[in-house]
Amino acid sequence: MNPQTPPGPISLSSGRVQSLAALWGRISQCPASATENALRDLMEWIIGEVDADNAIWVASVRVQDAASAQNDPFFGWRLRVRLPLHPEPHSYQEILNQYYRPEHYGKLTPTFHLRSHAEKIDHVGMTGRASLAEAGKFRAYSLRSGEWIDFDAFRKTTHYKLYFQIPGILDRMTIGVPVSDRCESFFMIDRYKRRGKSPKRIFTREETDLAGFASRSVPELHRRLLLGNGLLASDKLFSPAEQRILSLLLDGWSEKEIADAMGHKAPTTHKYVMSIYSRFGVKSRASLMSLWLNGSSRESLPQTHRPGQISGEAPSV
Repeated sequence: MNPQTPPGPISLSSGRVQSLAALWGRISQCPASATENALRDLMEWIIGEVDADNAIWVASVRVQDAASAQNDPFFGWRLRVRLPLHPEPHSYQEILNQYYRPEHYGKLTPTFHLRSHAEKIDHVGMTGRASLAEAGKFRAYSLRSGEWIDFDAFRKTTHYKLYFQIPGILDRMTIGVPVSDRCESFFMIDRYKRRGKSPKRIFTREETDLAGFASRSVPELHRRLLLGNGLLASDKLFSPAEQRILSLLLDGWSEKEIADAMGHKAPTTHKYVMSIYSRFGVKSRASLMSLWLNGSSRESLPQTHRPGQISGEAPSV
């Protein structure tokens, strides 16, 4: 993966430049099958540099065209993957599951929301709507900066109580990185409340700029994360078995070795492999590797996505 230095009025100390260069080096050398390791390395670097407590990567896809998205609570976008760096409390995971499953995988129509929630926009959340409203351009904001949403109004909502107050999130950066016209990569960087004489402070603009700079500087990482979840070719996630087989294919395992490792019969494994190739629009392992490493192959990604339809399995949160 080749880092890309984006434009922006950000000043870095020599020590931070060296640290960031070392991070880029590790990410560039990460094997194709270990993209999530590179993701964790990036998130660890960010939370260490900005004194945060956790980071969450989120993949978002467009599932509705412009016409049908006009009255949609999320402007036609849905979240498909949510990967926290550090485990979150089980009770909070249950709250998240109750939100993600119906809100991002149900038959999401305005009627559905009006029937399900007395206060539709309140439940959807001002932060999600504000970020998705700017889809297509890079953005990096902190929750309490005052430049993004009306925080005083937000803290009175049900969404704030459930997803910020209960887990004890003091402040959150939201960073959106466009990857294609229908896929976006997000980072949410959290600082938790802390009791005692030295309570944690809210994020500064400089810290948000630094986290944003680091996040957008590795475009190949974002592309591979989406590829690994099956989202650049479709809005349907790969199953855990498909993800595992894809990883083994990228590591050079033969179909027989994959079948033995997975406990599958050879025809079952072959069916999985052909399905993965078809999903990416390739016909061979060589073309798959070319797509993965170079962003292109002799074939092109299939246009299996049909705006207006919603499919996929609920993410693991």
